Amino acid sequence: MNWHSYYTNGPNKRRRKAIPASCGLHRGPVGFANLLVSMQDGSIVLDPHVTGACVMALDEESARTLLFILTEWLG
Repeated sequence: MNWHSYYTNGPNKRRRKAIPASCGLHRGPVGFANLLVSMQDGSIVLDPHVTGACVMALDEESARTLLFILTEWLG
C-alpha cells in the first residue's frame, strides 16, 4: 500500500487527508510536497512532507480562525 492510500484510506481515513502542495524551500511543483492534515487529541495537526519532523497543531479556536480566513479568501 502506498503512503497516499494509507493516509487517505487507512484506519483513520476520516481524521486524515493528504493534500498535494508545493514547498517554497525545495521549489518543487504542486504535488512535490504533501501536506498531511489530521485530527489528533482534539487538535488539527499539519504535517508538511508527511514526515513528522516538523508539525503544527491548531487548537479549536485557531482552526476556526483558519477556516474563516480560507473561506473569506476562497469565497
